[in-house]
Amino acid sequence: MDVGHPQGTRAGTSSLSDSGKQRPAGNLSRAKDWHGTGRFDEAAREYETVLANDPDHAEALHFYGILHHQRGNTPEAKRLIQRAVSLAPDAATLSDFGGLLATDGNFDAALEQFDAALRLDSNHLPSLIRRGNAMVALRRYESALVDYDRALGVSPLLLDALCNRGAALRALGRYQDAMETYERALTVDPRSYESLYNLGNVLRDLQRYAEALHNYERALEIVPNHTEILSAKGRTLVDLGRPKEALASFNEAIAIRPDFVEALYNSAVALERLGRAEESLQRCDRVITIDPDHPKVHGTRGNALLHLKRYEEAVSDYSRALEIEPGAIDVLCNQGTALRHLHRYEAALRSYDAALATNPEFAEAWCNRGSVFLDMHRLDDALEAFDRALAISPKYALAWFNRGGALLDMLRYDDALESYGQAIELDPNYVDAHFGQAFIYLRQGDFARGWSKYEWRLRDPKSEHNGRRFPQARWVGGESLDGRTILIHAEQGFGDTLQFCRYAECLRDEGARVVLEVQPALRSLMSSLRGPVQVIARGEPLPAFDYHCPLLSLPFAFQTDLSSIPAKTPYLHADDTLVRKWTTILGVRHRLRVGLAWSGNPEHRNDRNRSIELAALMPLLVPDIDWISLQKVVRNSDAATLDRSPIRNFDTDIRDFSDTAALIQSLDLVISVDTAVAHLAGALNRPVWILLTHIGEWRWLSEREDSPWYPSARLFRQSARGGWQDVVESVRAEIVKLI
Repeated sequence: MDVGHPQGTRAGTSSLSDSGKQRPAGNLSRAKDWHGTGRFDEAAREYETVLANDPDHAEALHFYGILHHQRGNTPEAKRLIQRAVSLAPDAATLSDFGGLLATDGNFDAALEQFDAALRLDSNHLPSLIRRGNAMVALRRYESALVDYDRALGVSPLLLDALCNRGAALRALGRYQDAMETYERALTVDPRSYESLYNLGNVLRDLQRYAEALHNYERALEIVPNHTEILSAKGRTLVDLGRPKEALASFNEAIAIRPDFVEALYNSAVALERLGRAEESLQRCDRVITIDPDHPKVHGTRGNALLHLKRYEEAVSDYSRALEIEPGAIDVLCNQGTALRHLHRYEAALRSYDAALATNPEFAEAWCNRGSVFLDMHRLDDALEAFDRALAISPKYALAWFNRGGALLDMLRYDDALESYGQAIELDPNYVDAHFGQAFIYLRQGDFARGWSKYEWRLRDPKSEHNGRRFPQARWVGGESLDGRTILIHAEQGFGDTLQFCRYAECLRDEGARVVLEVQPALRSLMSSLRGPVQVIARGEPLPAFDYHCPLLSLPFAFQTDLSSIPAKTPYLHADDTLVRKWTTILGVRHRLRVGLAWSGNPEHRNDRNRSIELAALMPLLVPDIDWISLQKVVRNSDAATLDRSPIRNFDTDIRDFSDTAALIQSLDLVISVDTAVAHLAGALNRPVWILLTHIGEWRWLSEREDSPWYPSARLFRQSARGGWQDVVESVRAEIVKLI
């Protein structure tokens, strides 16, 4: 909203008009003097005295009506001025009466009064400006320009006409003309904050945000506490990607006007951009308390809930937003994302389709639609959707990245690398795209390029590494470690720590004293590493050290290739006391003992693909085998199946990975999805069959049934994405051979 009257217009005249009538002596003269100086009580008494003596005194009725309007009593003001019009209809009185009618939104009647005034005086400036203002309110902008230009023909430097002319031009989309008009207004009055503010609005329309911000700041130097200008400044700072400063501007406006809905709403947007979703929710709730039908707030509330992964609630808010503003494409698009997270794929597609029905050129909806098709394993449809997004917006880095993901799933590695490269060309710091290239290089065994690209993970602002800062230098492989202490610290999941802790021995061979920081659940097990390694749990005080290195950066530092993988196993060992404990728990051995692990950490980014429902593994459970569950955590969805199965469950007896290691040591074979149990079995050099998705993790390379990292491992891969049946059939055939 612009400063002043509707559509950015100014009032056009002071409230106290000059009626042109001959000034009476005595009471009326004093009334007008006191009225002009703001002494309303004294003025009212004098007007009343005049009207007591002469109830039909048109001038007193007129000015007393103006005073009532200034005091907020519009009905009485209208009655008095209408009476004055009936007695002596001059241009000023007619114009002021029309102004009151316009205030009530009765623009047609107001225009009649302005026209009557202009018939009496064709150059009456207040009537011309007010008539133009009424035309703006009626969205008859061309007619408004005629009135403003007539006023400027009479008085070329009239600030009111210039400001309001700019508003009409802006409404017509004639931004250059509007800018020139506001600049003319500023030559008349360089301290016209209305002109500065409205010029800023035009510059915002033109997406010239830095210039708009400059004008808002100039206006605020003149009127520091103007809430609407503070809010506009905040919105512009959001546009400039400076949400922290924007929030400060919104908060300043809210401190002045706690019920200022616009600033409250936009502060919620800024908080969401800052990742402060809980606070954004609170601001949204304040807006809803004041204005339950605010057209945008429910959508923003849904966005905050989306960030908090409260997907069902987000869908509910998006639905409410769409009730208020049907067809809002941003809301439809975000609703689709929430539905996708709930695995309600068909509903998500309908939401994106609804957005595209309104705007077929909405690239984001095409891109998100493609992501749903990826989840549904409809790769051709996904690729087509990403290509549609890129046809609309060729510089859409996310669409290039997602296209690379689709091509990777199709095993079209070179094409995938090219798409990731396009994303990087558009955004050189696109961490996920660099990581995507690393995945392909490492999966292909191209470690020379793969490890260096893999270092990009450390730049991910969402990564745990981003929060870890050490004064000591990071070791990257060139510096001598002889006699030095190096801290190697775990990152990512348990499986990564189990796989790469082997590099502690490589560091010792370099002459280093090694401190290994691991997740608390792995601390006990890691004490079994060969040689002197000081193991501490994350969160414990760190000893003195000279260098540090994230655990998964060690292959890069050592320039590991396929021929130099430190593959000597076992490098971890089960505790003898715990092995005896589990031997006792398991009892006398009568047949093969096979351990099963079918699901990993549900928070893993690829969990829905790599974990299997236990029911899908039931065909494996041939007789004459003692089946042992290696799950420390059994999901609710698997509990009933496990209870009905012949699998022996020890989830309450497994305390940490030391127990799991001792249990594995007591088995003949481990069958596991790609989770920490598989890595642990490999590190212990126990036979392990690993069930892999169509696009397994890079560490398992491609098109191999063995692993250079774990000599005791055998790999079983999906032949198509999402297809576990062929894997289960292959594993069952091999189990039958074992028996």
